[in-house]
Amino acid sequence: MKRISGYIYIAIGALLIIIAAVIVKNNFDENARAGAASDEMLEEVIQQMPEVAIGTHFKGAMPIADVDGRSFIGTVQIPSLGLILPIQDQWSKDNAKVAICRYSGSVYDNDLIVCGHNYVEHFGRLPELEIGAEVIVTDMNGVSFYYEVSNIETLGAYDSEKMEAGQWDFTMFTCTVGGSNRVTVRCEATGEVTQEGTTPDILKAVEESKHIRKTN
Repeated sequence: MKRISGYIYIAIGALLIIIAAVIVKNNFDENARAGAASDEMLEEVIQQMPEVAIGTHFKGAMPIADVDGRSFIGTVQIPSLGLILPIQDQWSKDNAKVAICRYSGSVYDNDLIVCGHNYVEHFGRLPELEIGAEVIVTDMNGVSFYYEVSNIETLGAYDSEKMEAGQWDFTMFTCTVGGSNRVTVRCEATGEVTQEGTTPDILKAVEESKHIRKTN
């Protein structure tokens, strides 16, 4: 009887290991798909930006680029994490599987908030950021707006009032593992902005980045 019980425990243990392995593989595959989708969208977004930055009066709605039926307002670059990501105009569950999204606000009004899943190649590494880290948002006119991380906090998953509170120039957030909280990164503008008529900084950045997949 004891021997049979031992076999049962071994079988249960093996089954749990298999289930865990399947979950890990599924998570890995989902992360890979999300990263590849974001990279593909990024390339199309960059192609629609001008070769020289245009526009100096930052008022009104941010210009939008259409890529395969999805709308994008530009990109966010986080050099310390090696990330350049396209920003979709609006959040939805479907959109978030492909790329990060605008939650609210505008870069022109100094209140832009963007959100993304905690996929490794989306916003999964936001907790690694440090105070003072550089963050760059580029609109579809090729104009880059420079920021520095000034605060990192954890908010409740449904605390939208606190998410939009304060006078932060730019905010990024993602869910913690399990989704019970949101890692929230607050940024302040440095005042540096791409000058009209110059080559957009983002073009050089993506050329040197792993996010644009070069083919021969």
